[in-house]
This record gives sequence, structure tokens and C-alpha cells, in this order.
Amino acid sequence: MKSFMIFFAPVLLLVFAIGISAQPGPGMGNCKAAIVEKLNLTPDQEKKIEDLRMNHEKKMIDFRADMEKLQLEKKELLNKADYDRKSFLALEEKIMKQRNTIEMAMANHRMDVYEVLDAKQKEIWNDHPMKQGMGMRGKGLRRNNHCPNNCGEFEPPQKGKGFQGGM
Repeated sequence: MKSFMIFFAPVLLLVFAIGISAQPGPGMGNCKAAIVEKLNLTPDQEKKIEDLRMNHEKKMIDFRADMEKLQLEKKELLNKADYDRKSFLALEEKIMKQRNTIEMAMANHRMDVYEVLDAKQKEIWNDHPMKQGMGMRGKGLRRNNHCPNNCGEFEPPQKGKGFQGGM
């Protein structure tokens, strides 16, 4: 019986620890809902923003599919036994242009939504931690450093906490 307890005690602790770590915490979905609630959008604004979002999502699906095709094309090129500088750099340029297209589409969408807001809502929007595109595809956010304290103040990245230092 004692050996049985010695074996299962660590197993139970491990299961308990995994269960606790899997609990959902405050995530970006909660932050998005909080900012939408703070903006106090009119029904007309909600409809306009939803239409903008749907159109943006449709475009982004196509843009990302094109990007994936280019990445696959790059993989095929690199798997060749011999490839030249010209073809490699041409493909890299296509990838950079596609990445730029995606970033510009995101920036335009953000401005389209911003232009739907009234002056008071723009002030709230600009005071929110996501004001510089943070949260879009994780850009600007680092692991363990998002929307702390249920959408409170944003903590800038720190060393040892997902810091992505320059070269």
C-alpha cells in the first residue's frame, strides 16, 4: 500500500498542476470586449464596424493564402540542388511585398474603424493599450505580457519576460 501511494502521489500532483495551468486567464478576447464596451458604440456604428471587419477578414484570407503560396514556393526553391541569387532574391522581394500588402491592409482597416468613431470614442480608443496595433497577429505583444489585470495598463516587454532585444 505504501509503494502504491509513493507512485500515485506524484502522478496526482502532476495532474493537478496541469489542470491549474490549463485554466483560461485574461486574454485578448477579454480586452477586445472591454474596449468595445468602453466605446459604447451605437447600433449603426456596430453594424458599420462589423461590415468593415467582415470585408477585412475576406481580404486577409486571400492575402495570407498568397503569402503561404509564396512561402511554399520558397521552400521548393531551397529544396532544389542548385538555385541562383536572382531567383532567390526575386522570390524574397515578392514575399516582402506581400507582407507589406498585409500590413497596409491591417493599417487601413484600423483607420476605417477609427473613422467610424466620434470624438469621445476616439479618445477612449487612443487611451487603450492596443492603440498601436498591439494584438494584431501578436505584434507588439510578448509571451506573459498581454493585457494584465483584466485589461489594465500595458506592461512593456522586459528582459526575461519575452524580451525580444535588437541585434
